[in-house]
Amino acid sequence: MSKRTAAEADQKHDKQNRHSKRQRIEELSANKLTPLASNQGEVSSGRQLQRLLIFEQGTTAELRSGIQTFKTFLDSILYPPDESDAPRKRAILREYLDLQKQKWHADEDTIFLPNLMQAWAYAAETNYEQLLSAVTAVLALLLKVLSRDLDFREYGISLGKTVLQYSQAKHFSSSLSAPNNKEFIISPSLRLLTEVVSFDGGVLAKQVYSKRDFVLDARTLARNLSLWKDQSDRKFETARKPSIRTNAVRYLLHHLKYQDEGAKIDILKQGNVVRALFEHIWTDPPALAVEILDIVKKHVFLDKSIPRKSKARVLTERNLASIASLYKNQSADESLPEQQKLPSVAAHEFLLFVCTSPEMGIMLPCSGWYPPGTEKDGNQEVNSERDHGIIDVGLDSIGRYDRKVPVRNTILAEFAQTLRPYGSIMEQELLLAILKSSPELVADYFFRKASFAFDPKLTATWIGYSAFLFSAVQLPIPLFLGRQSAYGDSPPPTSIVIESILPQPLSQKVLTRCLNQNSDLVTFFAVRILTVAFQKLQKVLAEFKRALVEKSPLWEQASKRLITEFQLRCPQMSTIITAFRNTSSGNLMQREAVTRLLTLYYKVIPQAALNEKFDVSLPLATALAFTENSEELSEDRELRLFELENLVQIARYSPNMRWWQKPESLPHSPFITLLKLMITITRESSYVGIRDLLLSVVRDHGIFQQETTPSSVDALIASLRNTNQPVSDEVFEFLDDCCGRFVKRPIKYQDDLDEMLVANLEEPLNRTGPFSLIWMTLIEQWAYKASVESKATSAAPLAIWLSRLLFLLKKVGEDETLLLRVSEALVQTSSKTHHAVLKNALRPQGKEWAEELLQINPGKDSADNEVEGADKSPTAEQSELNILAVDLEIPPVEDENHPGLNRWRQKEIEESIEHGDIGGLLLCLCSRHVEIRLQAVTNLRQLIVKVESAKNPELDQLALLLGEVVETCRMMIDTTPLPYVAGVFAARAVTILADPTHEVFPKLNKFLNKGPVWDVEKIPPYMAENIIRKEPYEDDGYHREVDWLLDYLIDCLRTAEDMEIFRAKSIFERILGFYASPSCWFKMKEKILRLLFRAAAVGGSTTLITRSGLLSWIQAQIAVKDGHETMLKKLASRLYQTCDQAKVGEWSNGGVKHVLDGICGNPVGNVQY
Repeated sequence: MSKRTAAEADQKHDKQNRHSKRQRIEELSANKLTPLASNQGEVSSGRQLQRLLIFEQGTTAELRSGIQTFKTFLDSILYPPDESDAPRKRAILREYLDLQKQKWHADEDTIFLPNLMQAWAYAAETNYEQLLSAVTAVLALLLKVLSRDLDFREYGISLGKTVLQYSQAKHFSSSLSAPNNKEFIISPSLRLLTEVVSFDGGVLAKQVYSKRDFVLDARTLARNLSLWKDQSDRKFETARKPSIRTNAVRYLLHHLKYQDEGAKIDILKQGNVVRALFEHIWTDPPALAVEILDIVKKHVFLDKSIPRKSKARVLTERNLASIASLYKNQSADESLPEQQKLPSVAAHEFLLFVCTSPEMGIMLPCSGWYPPGTEKDGNQEVNSERDHGIIDVGLDSIGRYDRKVPVRNTILAEFAQTLRPYGSIMEQELLLAILKSSPELVADYFFRKASFAFDPKLTATWIGYSAFLFSAVQLPIPLFLGRQSAYGDSPPPTSIVIESILPQPLSQKVLTRCLNQNSDLVTFFAVRILTVAFQKLQKVLAEFKRALVEKSPLWEQASKRLITEFQLRCPQMSTIITAFRNTSSGNLMQREAVTRLLTLYYKVIPQAALNEKFDVSLPLATALAFTENSEELSEDRELRLFELENLVQIARYSPNMRWWQKPESLPHSPFITLLKLMITITRESSYVGIRDLLLSVVRDHGIFQQETTPSSVDALIASLRNTNQPVSDEVFEFLDDCCGRFVKRPIKYQDDLDEMLVANLEEPLNRTGPFSLIWMTLIEQWAYKASVESKATSAAPLAIWLSRLLFLLKKVGEDETLLLRVSEALVQTSSKTHHAVLKNALRPQGKEWAEELLQINPGKDSADNEVEGADKSPTAEQSELNILAVDLEIPPVEDENHPGLNRWRQKEIEESIEHGDIGGLLLCLCSRHVEIRLQAVTNLRQLIVKVESAKNPELDQLALLLGEVVETCRMMIDTTPLPYVAGVFAARAVTILADPTHEVFPKLNKFLNKGPVWDVEKIPPYMAENIIRKEPYEDDGYHREVDWLLDYLIDCLRTAEDMEIFRAKSIFERILGFYASPSCWFKMKEKILRLLFRAAAVGGSTTLITRSGLLSWIQAQIAVKDGHETMLKKLASRLYQTCDQAKVGEWSNGGVKHVLDGICGNPVGNVQY
């Protein structure tokens, strides 16, 4: 290597020491390496500070010491150890700044704090890094102190403008781009710029951005955002000594927070900066990670002035994956302040927001299950084909997507593949939300995840992925399957639809292995996911059917192809039958689930189900035996009934069911056993299902006629009911034997009927009405029973039952002439002891029980509404009403202890809802004591905070309800109580919102979305209008909705103020009009009368008589004889006793009392309650 020349050496020396004329002395070099101790003297005046901060090139050591003293002084102001001494120190600081201000003028080139600025320039030019770092740090600290006090605003602005002058701003460029190991130079510069940007709410932010060439270089900022500390160093990072990345992040966030939309758009264009911001977010302290997401959400995505395109630049696949890394990189050892979100929770909320909101730029509008490119209107397609003479090739023209499906939301599609729904509940929720908002991604996701090994193993991964698949199948069907406003002419591709019903990972092989596992959990999962898949297939086929009515026949072909494709993926029914047989009788939940799945096989794919020979007789008999003999707990019995309902449904479809063969485990045949169960059953769904089954069996075999309403089966069930004592087993044995004989030889008994019609040749009978052919078998077997009667085997129970059945069949409308001939035939073959019972069977005297028994109906026939006609008739005897005392419906009295104020605090929110504690708190708003009302409002606000902090989406509607109640009563609670029409409504709404299956749930949600403040007086008319006069959301939910409405009206009518609301809004006119409608059932009429009694109890009698004409209405209803005559008479008497009799007498000119005497039949005052 050659020796350097003197010129080369001098040239390199000049580069290292720019001021070649002035050599660096030894003391300066030493000072650069060794920090000097700060002057520990107490600062007592501004002059002292001025002297300490005087800059001269030969006294840099003293300047550094003075800067350290100044820093300590500023720290004592910012973090005062003694609050009482803080004003004195601020006064000293003001004195110092005033001294500097004397030298400063308003000119743009004038420099504020010239000594520090000269020192800063000197340090930058001479590479005096220790002094450069000290000056920059103390300027940042000074600006931070000035920003805390409004009195220092002028000084802060002056300092900020000085820092941003060209002579000073150029120093930032070299400081920010210093080598990575020069943290002590980079961090103070970032802190100083952060303080300048944020000073006084961003007043200098524009000026900072104007110097972006020096202070906001994209490459330099991206590099600084990447200088994070590794895991071993992060524990040393504190709030007082953050890393370069932390300072750079805060600097960038302050720009996003305080800059205008133009500057923010320019910043967002710097892809390397945005990428660096999110790429290492998992390394940030938890509080900083949360702050990043909150500020980007609030000041970028919620800023409507920023265009959608600019927002989309932030949400690249790489950035989304970086944010999602917070799900699995959460440091458990880092403490968080109170009310601080976890980074994983903040990331979850952020990703849910940006991935499911079309305005955020990443989620593009899609066409549901239709691939991109098929958005063209179907009618245009058909017309185009006709115009060009294209041949219709059916479903083959739609296309098939087996391995790949095109999507519009490509970024979301790629991001979805990176999520782990099996490893994190929040990632699972996010993925499901993405698939729900962009249905086109469902098929794409499962096409690309087809290789995921889903062999049945009880591991955490398998269980997590199983839960995800279960939820994915339950995703809703897109409106119009993805079209905009109506169904298209062509259906979506079957290969895409099937992925939303039974995804590829759930292949027939995998599901069969799951069903054959020894683990009950694995088997139960397979059964449940197949159940929801069948249910979703039903809904999709219903959508196809609706589209078929409106559009082309391609939809019918698509339905058949979809069923075929589904059958290729679901297990064979024989596998389900084997799983059912292998399930122990004690595993009630699994047995119920498997039987429900078998029912769906028969309903949805009956061709495949009927190919399997499944004899349901034995399982049904076993279930019936358990129902009859079991003394299980109520929960177990409910599960048994559910299983029985499913088996009953299977029996309806199964051609192999042996209804009349008596199994060994039962005393009677399955048909008679179900008939016995009908007598004692109370559950509505069970009643309807079993009754429908009995009707279908009877219809198939022609045992009873099906022409009347109520049906003959209803009469049979009513004849077996006995309010006094149970029907004898001999009756069931006799009926079982007769039905079995009839089924074996029905033609023989038809011949017997023909013989009976012409038995009297002089007067042959003409069959003019319906008649049950089973009577011929009953006559035949009764003759045998009556002939072998003995003391041990009395035929009296049979005779009584036959007479009851005769009369009930007459009541339902069977041919009375034929029934009379049956009665005569029964009398002829019976002993004298039974003559009177059978001969008087058709006489109505003393048979008031018949109407009651015919009306005992827990359910409603959903198929032919036969029972509905019975429900509309009275269900109680007149004599029963004469005995029962009438409830005067006195409103409840306010509890002076008001336990509702505090009970909710002692329980979890869900438990408080269940026990009515939140409802009790809401009713405190109706208290007559202003103190109680004010406490209730305060407690409601605290409850809202508790509900919102729970972060439970199921409680969002509750928070909305409580917020609206608080807003409604805020202006009036100091002077008047909240009317009970609002308080009771809110209390009842709490329980409804906790149960989404409640019949009033949709209408209540619609009401809550009307506005943040309620018009209290409009609540009763709104609910009455939307329930009585509008269609229910469920086909069979109308009467349940009306029943809820009447309960609410009775409960909320407690004061005269409530009565005035009812009067002003014509509530009584609406309800009285509904009373006379055919859809008003007996029990509903009783509740309406209870409402009128409540109105009389709160002082509304005069209004009802004079304004609503209630006495004339009562007269009309008594004339109708609807079974409430006694209650109506007592209501009339109650109204007169509680009204203003003088006013009513004057109004009626003395005629009211005579009307009442005519209604009640005795003097008004003698009526007893």
